[in-house]
Amino acid sequence: MVTPSQPEDPVKYVACCGAYCKTCKEWVKGLCKGCKLGYKDGKRDLFRAKCAIKVCCLNRGFESCADCPDLDGCTVIGNFHDKSGYKYRKYRESMDFIRTYGYAEFIGQADNWTGPYGKLGRPRS
Repeated sequence: MVTPSQPEDPVKYVACCGAYCKTCKEWVKGLCKGCKLGYKDGKRDLFRAKCAIKVCCLNRGFESCADCPDLDGCTVIGNFHDKSGYKYRKYRESMDFIRTYGYAEFIGQADNWTGPYGKLGRPRS
């Protein structure tokens, strides 16, 4: 018996740190495996991951650090977001946006980006 496949969950493309893998040029070119892809189904081993943000986030069962109640005081993600550079500020903005408006609204806007971060606007009601 053939069963209809489940629709793909785009939240899996929201990286733990606030990047959006689905529109990242490196991921699109096939040069990156994505931040979270392959860990839940066992294709990749979390014990071999080098990113402390990813290890913490996935070990705690979160989709991204936006889900963590300790986000505001977390030094692991905080040290990353506090680095100098435009992209780190944009990743922090993504986390704040997701916390305020949710993943669906974030993905609706992020799907139009041409890289792992981009402009986020207030949702249209």
